[in-house]
Parts: sequence; structure tokens; C-alpha cells
Amino acid sequence: MGSASQPMLVIKANRALLRKRRSYSEIRDAYNGYTDDLKLHFKELTPFEQKKIRDKIIAQARRDKMLEIRAYFISLVILCVLFFGIYYFFFLS
Repeated sequence: MGSASQPMLVIKANRALLRKRRSYSEIRDAYNGYTDDLKLHFKELTPFEQKKIRDKIIAQARRDKMLEIRAYFISLVILCVLFFGIYYFFFLS
């Protein structure tokens, strides 16, 4: 069991941690120079490359959609077989 002075020790430790904390403005000032130097450079694509990437994305979307439809169909078949088995076992026997 803890003693009655334990909560006071916790409060004292938390106050000590608060004093060590830096304010938002201090942190912002410290990192302000880093963001100015950062420049993003993107590769320029030709229209042919853009079309090629677009076609790949569309083909992948079609494959994903067909895979999802197959999963739904298989789940439906399994569910129907399960319900038929339960119906046959409990109601027709």
C-alpha cells in the first residue's frame, strides 16, 4: 500500500517536468530556418508516361475489383451451404 505522501511526490515530479518544457514559440523559432531551405523537386512526366501510369492504375483497380467480387461470391456460396446444412440437419431430420 502507498503512503499518504506519495501523491505529493508525484505532483512535485510533475511540476519539475513542466519547468523543463519548451514553449511552442521557442520550438517554432528553432525550426523556422529548416523549412525555408527545404524545396521539393518533382519529376516532370511526359503525357505518354502519364497515360502509361494511369493505365496501370486502372488495370490494378479492375484486378482488385474482380478479386473482391470473387471473395464475395465464395463467401455467399459458403454461407448458402452452411444455412442449407443447418436447415437440413435440424428441420428435415
